[in-house]
Amino acid sequence: MKLYRFAIPVAFLLLLGSLWSPARSNATADVPALAGDALTPPPRSATTAATVAADNLAPSFYQPSAFLAGRVAVQAIFVESNGSQEPSTHDWTEGQMAAVRAQMASALDWWRTHLPNAHLSFDLSSRVATSGYEPIRHTLASEGLWISEALSSMGASGLNYFEQAYTANQNLRQERGADWAATIFIANSKDVPGGSFADGRFAYAYISGPFMVVTSDAGPYGINQMAQVVTHELGHIFGALDQYAAAVTPCTAQSGYLAVPTTNSQFNSCGTQLGSIMLEPLSAYQAGQIDPSALGQLGYRDSDGDGIPDPLDTTPTAQLQIDRPAGGGRPTLAGHVIDQPYLSPFDRPTTINTITRAEYQVDGGEWFVLPPQDGAYDSASEPIAWTLPLYDGRHTIRLRAANSLGARSSVSSATVDVSGVGAAPAYLVGAPEIANTTLISVSLDAPAGSSVQISEDPLFAQASWQPAAASIRWQLHPQDGLHTLYVRLRDPGGLESLPVTRSVTLDRTPPTGLSIRHAQPSPWLEIQAEDAGSRLVAIQVVSGQGSADDWQPYQTALPLAAQAGRITVRVRDEAGNISAPLTVLSDGPRYLPLLIQ
Repeated sequence: MKLYRFAIPVAFLLLLGSLWSPARSNATADVPALAGDALTPPPRSATTAATVAADNLAPSFYQPSAFLAGRVAVQAIFVESNGSQEPSTHDWTEGQMAAVRAQMASALDWWRTHLPNAHLSFDLSSRVATSGYEPIRHTLASEGLWISEALSSMGASGLNYFEQAYTANQNLRQERGADWAATIFIANSKDVPGGSFADGRFAYAYISGPFMVVTSDAGPYGINQMAQVVTHELGHIFGALDQYAAAVTPCTAQSGYLAVPTTNSQFNSCGTQLGSIMLEPLSAYQAGQIDPSALGQLGYRDSDGDGIPDPLDTTPTAQLQIDRPAGGGRPTLAGHVIDQPYLSPFDRPTTINTITRAEYQVDGGEWFVLPPQDGAYDSASEPIAWTLPLYDGRHTIRLRAANSLGARSSVSSATVDVSGVGAAPAYLVGAPEIANTTLISVSLDAPAGSSVQISEDPLFAQASWQPAAASIRWQLHPQDGLHTLYVRLRDPGGLESLPVTRSVTLDRTPPTGLSIRHAQPSPWLEIQAEDAGSRLVAIQVVSGQGSADDWQPYQTALPLAAQAGRITVRVRDEAGNISAPLTVLSDGPRYLPLLIQ
């Protein structure tokens, strides 16, 4: 699969708009070019509704495109007739398909550019699917004939072609690792008068999915303006309604995950006439216009002004339960961390944010990451089960969680009395605060027969147990900067301790800078030096005769002897790195050579 992009010159679009502009007619004409393009998918049965309600908090099978945010997988289906049901009159060429893909890529990029806080990314793929019918010969009433066969050729099953389309979207979403999925069927309209289906339609979409349909000529718009048409239709796929008068959309008509009314509808004079891609596709595409009501229907509304669209503005909750063994021993932390969806007035609540970590704290100490029960934090709901490494006594346990946007839950807490384990051993762990080499020494004080695990991973991934010794050599990861060591010990009886952390700053870069000799009011040296990894701690001045002063605490000004000749200056940082000799400048008068001709 390749993603093509096609850029249309602005002057060319303006020229087309001045000669013929169906977009402007959308707001005023009785029969606009895109009239009747927003359709409603058939209702689901009671059985289906019950199944959906019992699903988890991720977008359901029947929510392929609830709001426009996150990662969206889009598949362009070029339907090719094989002539088994009726004569095949059109055959796709690679040139035709490449032109369509380029226009679709431009449409997707338009949405990504104009919804900057939605964290949008699009994954556009395409394929040829076969049908015994020639799509362009048909009407909306008979679309199911060729769409069903095309989806069947892709392996998508279902009770009807809508169920097949939902299946195809779900398969695409899972294959591409996307939050949402959209399917676009393209019918070959080459050499067909008007570039339209038999009923005059050339582009339409079902509100909130599961698919849209467009001819290869995009009707009167033509292939070079297909991007504008697809951009408009994708708005329907994600819940936005038409706004031109002929669409007869009431001002109070609510749509989208947030159930926002269509206050920019031109039917019945709603009160605004703002430029919008859902009103005038050509001019709005050119100007990058989306009105507030369309934005809200797409889910791009920010009620609290924090820069996060409402459906993404979610907060996790942490449910904590402590289970104590009946006969004494270490208790188990059992709980659930859940990213709570932003509620929809009439759609099933859903979130595309995921839990990224759950952490626990014991007795007000450090926070530690809990291992995910299923091996990965990758969903909106994560169960927790962890044996707490506690010793006898009363302990306060606290639990919190964070989601993929960084929002943290409130803290849940519980108190537990532990017995039958014994007293906590006396463990001491030490590590250098600053190092200029990746090989460091970790000091340990532990009872004889203890074992230790050391890692830079809070979950100790691939960390092996080794005998605890007074000093253990440890290799830091090679990047300079702050490193966190996680250390836990195990007593001879096999009981593990709580982890402890030690911070080590790795700084292998020498300081840099320069020095300036000043003559007034008496000789002195100004030092301008810096160090990216740690602070400067010492300075050394070497005279022209080669004698070196002792290292002395770093300072930015040093007195110089009146007879001092050429000098060399070095500085040292806290990690022990020594700079190259600093450039020595003079603030005295400078003379330029005089050239006489």
